[in-house]
Amino acid sequence: MPQAVAGEKYSLWLMPAGDVYDRLSGIIQRFSSRYGGPTFAPHVTLLGQCVGPIRELMRKTAAVAAGSRPLSIRLQAIDFLDEYYRCLFVRGAPSEPLRKAHRAACHAFGRKREPAFMPHLSLLYGNFPQSLKKQAIEEMGPPLDIQFTARRIHLYRTHGDPSQWRRMARFALR
Repeated sequence: MPQAVAGEKYSLWLMPAGDVYDRLSGIIQRFSSRYGGPTFAPHVTLLGQCVGPIRELMRKTAAVAAGSRPLSIRLQAIDFLDEYYRCLFVRGAPSEPLRKAHRAACHAFGRKREPAFMPHLSLLYGNFPQSLKKQAIEEMGPPLDIQFTARRIHLYRTHGDPSQWRRMARFALR
């Protein structure tokens, strides 16, 4: 089993599969290539900034997954913020099952509920001007309206550059 290094960060991700994964991955790769941002796997972060021994993180993630059902995630409006990891993204429709899974993850990891939980799937990382982000949205064409069912929680090591991020484990939602 891989060993965690002190201070490394991990995240719990919900990921699409199949054709939806391929479509979103293609969009991320196209934006990355065109604008010079890093590539990364398409995902909705259920909980980020998790730290601790990998065995403990895996145990906590498994507990969250065991108490959750597969989650339907609908991606709708494209938006942007002046934040590196939310540079350009698709908002996820907030649903009660998704909020419940987030609360369960916060509880399992001993975190206070995060009122700013905003489900989203990033399409581009970076520090870019608003004009470029608006151009990228126009390039997308019609609004995305994608729905997928997340059937697993993926525990990712998200320390360092996105090129170094690695999946450590995945746990089926019950």
